[in-house]
Amino acid sequence: MRTANIVCALAILVWGGLMLRESLQVSIGWEESGPAAGFFPFWLSVGLIVCATVVVLQASIPRLAREKEEKPFFPPGSLPSLLKVVLPVAAMLLAIEVVGFYVAGALYLTFSMRWIGRHSWLFTAAVAALFPLAIWMVIERWFFILLPKGMLGAILPF
Repeated sequence: MRTANIVCALAILVWGGLMLRESLQVSIGWEESGPAAGFFPFWLSVGLIVCATVVVLQASIPRLAREKEEKPFFPPGSLPSLLKVVLPVAAMLLAIEVVGFYVAGALYLTFSMRWIGRHSWLFTAAVAALFPLAIWMVIERWFFILLPKGMLGAILPF
């Protein structure tokens, strides 16, 4: 587990460094209309770098390590649980190209809430319908940001 923590933290550290470099290519300050283009990416990358550094130090320095014995990163029998989460996400990402973000999101929520969460059909249907609608209202109507409509975008009303 220690080795996995170090490897993952180093990967996040590299990613944070790349984000930091890219955010410094544009202004990271505050402008008349609000934060500049690099403001949020800059502070997000600083947070990633700080957190990844803490994880590397905790895993590398024995007296800071929380675990005294080495545990496997994936315990035996954990693959089915991992696939239960990863496969629906992958399917949703593929479905966005065909049916768009909102329909793919509703399908993902329906499938995940019933299969993983074991929620009732009524609650599942309510969340699967209302959450994409709320996202549509906030992102597209208030912030004027278009999300992917997919190949069926011309047919669907949103």
